[in-house]
Amino acid sequence: MPADILIVCNPLANRQKAARIATRCQQMLQNRAEVVWQFSAYHRHAIQLAQQAAAQGARKVIAMGGDGTVHEVVNGLMQSPVGQRPALGIVPVGSGNDFARALGIPADPREALHLALDGSLSPVDIACIQDDQGRREFWTNSLGIGFDAVVNIRSRRIPWVRGFLIYFLSALQTILFNHTPFTIRARQDGRTWEQRLLMLVLCNGRREGGAFWVAPDASPNDGQLNLMGVQKISRLKMLYTIPFVMRGQQSRLPYVCQGTFRRLDITSDQPLSIHTDGEIYAGLDSTLREIRVEVVPAAIQVTLPPGSN
Repeated sequence: MPADILIVCNPLANRQKAARIATRCQQMLQNRAEVVWQFSAYHRHAIQLAQQAAAQGARKVIAMGGDGTVHEVVNGLMQSPVGQRPALGIVPVGSGNDFARALGIPADPREALHLALDGSLSPVDIACIQDDQGRREFWTNSLGIGFDAVVNIRSRRIPWVRGFLIYFLSALQTILFNHTPFTIRARQDGRTWEQRLLMLVLCNGRREGGAFWVAPDASPNDGQLNLMGVQKISRLKMLYTIPFVMRGQQSRLPYVCQGTFRRLDITSDQPLSIHTDGEIYAGLDSTLREIRVEVVPAAIQVTLPPGSN
């Protein structure tokens, strides 16, 4: 029998802590016959599970995991037309949970689960990237290009630490070994500009990596996206910049550019490394040089706390 509410759990999230949390939550919901659990078994499996649930008429799909799980579930839901698209709930049990934080969703898994099941719905923006090789993907929180993406890639190679320390050590490695600027020509809502950058982050949420406030003024329901770029600077100055980004105070730095947009077309003189919500979209072997990023306003109904809009 198709699920009315499907919970898609990534049991490997946050070093497998999500599996233990899911076991306790399942016990809480023994009397909720309309709720069905499914566990993702491999990369991008949650996309298939969410898409299948939508095709079978599910009313809501709840993503239990980190930002990567939310990313996959949203990409599954977006395969359905607006009138047939299930609502989204989020139970943040990953290591960063940046999009959940932007939406005001409680950090406590039990509180978040109760909200996801029975909370009121509000429309939330997401974003879409399309590239010159014909690929199209949705994302919810942030898209990083250059330095930001390489930090994310390197973080996957540091298994012995957790949380913020992973990203800090990865940032140090990137400063030492991948300090590679690129020149982009951009068309931002009809206005063109060119800039030599080390990194460019496009944001729907305010924070990424659990500690970096790359777009402190961003809102996931204002119909636009934010950008933050760091111009070509020295390695030492890049190290100096990190604490400013952690505090959301990078606007004080003259070599940091910020802005908002609805559509951004980018052409680069170098292949672009890109992450979307912490997922590797284009790695160190990338050949991508052209992308288009657009906001998708009010794309998904999400269960949110009262007053979060």
